[in-house]
Amino acid sequence: MEANKRADTTALIFALIAATTMIAQQVAGKATRDALFLSNFDVTNLPKVVIAAAIASITGVLIMSRLLSRVSPITLVPAVFGLSAILFIGEWILLDYQPRVASVILYLHMAIFGAILISGFWSIINERFDPHSAKQRVARIAAAAALGGVIGGVLATQVAKIMDVRTMLLFLSGLHIICMVTVRSIGAPSRIAPIDNAVRTRSAFTVISQTSYLQWMAALMVLVAVMAALVDYAFKAAASAHYQDSESLVAFFGSFYAAIGVTGFVLQSLLGRRILQRFGIGMTIAILPFTIAIFGTIGVLFTYLWSMVMLRGGHAIFANSFFRSAFELLYTPLPPHKKRPTKTIIDVASDRLGDLIGSGLLLLLLFIAPELPTAVVVACAVIVATLALYVVVRLNRGYINQLARSLRKGVVRIEEEDIVDATTQEILAESNAYSEREFLQSKIAAMAHPDDEQHEEDASISEEASQLALAVSDLTSGNTGRIRRALGNPAMDIGLARYLIPLLANSDVTEDARTELRWLVTRIPGQLTDALLDPDMPLLVRQRLPGVLEASHSPRAIDGLLRGMVDETFNVRYSCARVLVRMRHRNPHLEIPRQQVYEAISRELKVSPEEWEGRDMELKMDYATDEEDVNPQFNRGLEHVFTLLALTLDPDAVHLSMQAAFSKDLNLRGTALEYLENVLPAYLYNELLEHLGEDQQSGKSARTLGDIVNDLKAVVRTGK
Repeated sequence: MEANKRADTTALIFALIAATTMIAQQVAGKATRDALFLSNFDVTNLPKVVIAAAIASITGVLIMSRLLSRVSPITLVPAVFGLSAILFIGEWILLDYQPRVASVILYLHMAIFGAILISGFWSIINERFDPHSAKQRVARIAAAAALGGVIGGVLATQVAKIMDVRTMLLFLSGLHIICMVTVRSIGAPSRIAPIDNAVRTRSAFTVISQTSYLQWMAALMVLVAVMAALVDYAFKAAASAHYQDSESLVAFFGSFYAAIGVTGFVLQSLLGRRILQRFGIGMTIAILPFTIAIFGTIGVLFTYLWSMVMLRGGHAIFANSFFRSAFELLYTPLPPHKKRPTKTIIDVASDRLGDLIGSGLLLLLLFIAPELPTAVVVACAVIVATLALYVVVRLNRGYINQLARSLRKGVVRIEEEDIVDATTQEILAESNAYSEREFLQSKIAAMAHPDDEQHEEDASISEEASQLALAVSDLTSGNTGRIRRALGNPAMDIGLARYLIPLLANSDVTEDARTELRWLVTRIPGQLTDALLDPDMPLLVRQRLPGVLEASHSPRAIDGLLRGMVDETFNVRYSCARVLVRMRHRNPHLEIPRQQVYEAISRELKVSPEEWEGRDMELKMDYATDEEDVNPQFNRGLEHVFTLLALTLDPDAVHLSMQAAFSKDLNLRGTALEYLENVLPAYLYNELLEHLGEDQQSGKSARTLGDIVNDLKAVVRTGK
């Protein structure tokens, strides 16, 4: 277990180094690329090369996507880093002879490899760490990437001061060699889900076309890319108007990228994780288009270099920090056979499609107005940012739905030994020995063929006694035969209900009494509710009465169950909640007050540890599974909490998330926690985490998720 823990720590260290180096290389490469191109071509040629780069990049994406559906990212991505390093050396040689050709090739090289490698790197991170714990690690890795932006900008600036631009290409090659080594050292996923061969051959575009969630993700990336193309053009047009030679441009771009790198690093380090935890994925993603909308409006009114620097800087800061780290988390509910081929399409192809659209729009504007005002370009960026905000709203809704769908449709796959299914376990609150139909059939048969003892008892009773008095006498006699005879009377009087209720505690006639009371429930819901809430009534009776009220959907019956859900006795609360869940399953339109449920959950989670641990003994029941295969945090108190959650959330998703949360499997548990975090209020989620054994603060001594998974791996390795 200690070895596995060290391996995880080592993987994180290599990931941090790789992220820093990768983004440093990208930032320095962009500064070099832009300087070489703008020193050899006019800025009006920029949309043309962007279109060419987008087409080439999309071709590369299709190849990469196809390869990723067959080869693990941890194998493919380091090899691509190595190929890129070789190409930089070739461009270094070519630049001495054909500078214009070399500048175009460098532009295409950066466009094809840059986004593909970043996407591939995040694929490795996404598979290496489980969905829940990935959120903390992603924030740290994103902070390292932001630091890489600082280093890349400083590197470009300093090299421009002491060497020519050509030397920078060797630095870029060396950085990608470092990336190749560190990315490979991150290691393969500890557990790789099997991919069906039929699924493996499916086109990524087919998968996207059949998944609306992926379509919204792709739409957002397209809009962000269009926005970036417009903002980038406005920024570079202003820069090229102020700086004429390539060294000045490299120094300017290097200083610019260094400044935004520092800002991005500070913001991501101090606020990245907090913003994700407090505001969620949707709000974090929305920061980027909202910033462009605000700064763009300022840029339209004041079209100067400083306003363009502010606009482009805002885009660069938030795109590489908050937006990137939050967008990566949108992939966590997706299974590998969907994620691997489509991630590159969404991350890169959608981005390049946005480049095409943005550059095409720029060419159209330049055709209409050759002296294109920068303010017009910025205004278009503001419009696109507004559309992106709308897509973010839709995507945020789809995110929670996709998490629930991943639990229902196989992303969370529960093996037989992991099942902790409360609905299949017997409790004292209800008996599943017979179905009502079977019981009624057996009772009819008993009425048709009474035994000799019952005949003798019938003969001894005076024919003058009233049927009601006889029934009362039988029901209160304590004699099973007499009780069943009274219950067998086809004309049960409503006045006998008060004598029927206590019989629920008699295990010999529980089903008989329950059936009779269900026939009467629509006429006596108030009487049954009073008995349910009566602390002097036997506990077994109170536990079993919810199963009687279940037969009625009258407001009074439902109100009685809701009142029982907050009773002082746990067994009563437990039974009422389970019955309400079954009623809601049969009638999806049944509305349970959400706030009332949340208050009930909060109450359950705040009881003393002694009372919490004593609930299993209080229910006096056996587990219907091997406890060695179940997370030791499992108990009836937690089961009851998940039952309450099913009253207001998707019951199927809650049911599966309960199974996954109680499992020792890393991915199952992580996905369940991710789902719960996004559907529960923060205060309630934090209270629940304490009972699931999750750390709330650094240094807390609770058993961690990694420990559980490592223990499971150890068991698998030893075969025990």
